[in-house]
Amino acid sequence: MIEFKNVSVSFKFRGQTVNAVDDVSFKIPEGSVFGIVGGSGAGKSTLLRTINGLQSVTGGSVIADGRNVAKLKGKELREFRKNIGMIFQHFNLAESRTVYGNIAFILESAGWKKNDIDRRVTELLEFVNLSDKRDAYPAKLSGGQKQRVAIARALANNTKILLCDEPTSALDAETTASVLELLKKVNSELNVTIVIITHELDVVKDICDRVAVMNHGKLEELGDVYQVFTKPDTAFTEQLIAHTYDFSIPENILSGLEGEVIKLTYLGKGATDSVLSDTAKEYDVRYNILHGKIEYIGEKPLGILYVNIIGTPESREKTIKVLEEKVEKLEVIANA
Repeated sequence: MIEFKNVSVSFKFRGQTVNAVDDVSFKIPEGSVFGIVGGSGAGKSTLLRTINGLQSVTGGSVIADGRNVAKLKGKELREFRKNIGMIFQHFNLAESRTVYGNIAFILESAGWKKNDIDRRVTELLEFVNLSDKRDAYPAKLSGGQKQRVAIARALANNTKILLCDEPTSALDAETTASVLELLKKVNSELNVTIVIITHELDVVKDICDRVAVMNHGKLEELGDVYQVFTKPDTAFTEQLIAHTYDFSIPENILSGLEGEVIKLTYLGKGATDSVLSDTAKEYDVRYNILHGKIEYIGEKPLGILYVNIIGTPESREKTIKVLEEKVEKLEVIANA
């Protein structure tokens, strides 16, 4: 388990004190995949680096793998870091070393014997599906392959905790999906605790169990990913999440429609119920579906749909009242 206890990190900048992390407390369960999100300057990266001691705290304490990180110095700190891997947005591979050499370097530094290094690197290359790239140099690899090498390198010394700093920001959508699948495999098969900081909320929805939302150095919200994304507690979190469901409908389309345009939010089982077809029959209305989707967060469905209701004023009014009871949330976006 990783625990932040009233953690603060302050810097001096142009004569002023900047609170990059301000009195943050929460726990990351062992064996979980945990996301930390927030806007630029929220303190995400700073907080992540306190876990392996790359960033010192100015207040509070960080407990990781049963150790108070701030109290570790010299050899003790180096030994502690051996079990914590880290991957970055831009991979940070040594261009002068082969794929094999990049992974082996970590084990050489840790004092492993040559035969053990060879066995471990071979094992890791197979795990990340790069056995055929053993002797290739980073310049010959795609972005996704480079990140797979970085993951193998981070796992080399029997890692217990993997820290991921914007691990997919430099990758396209298809490659991002494959890297996230690999991280899921790392978590499920090796029981590695994974902490991801990212501005890509779709990454959190795809892979994380729990999430912390940071805002100007403070902990804004904490909870189960599905709960936070479907029922955020704060206005900041709601606004942050809204960008992932921002379906813009041109004004000229809205102005040319008859009746109301409504936004429907469905949760859980309701996301797959036949609510629209049932009400269309019962109240003699028609629906023009303008935009929407159903996605799954931790295998639980979330549906968002923008529809135009067509019918008499009375039938539309009755329909809206019924829909309000059957869906999680209904918002009238436009009125004809």
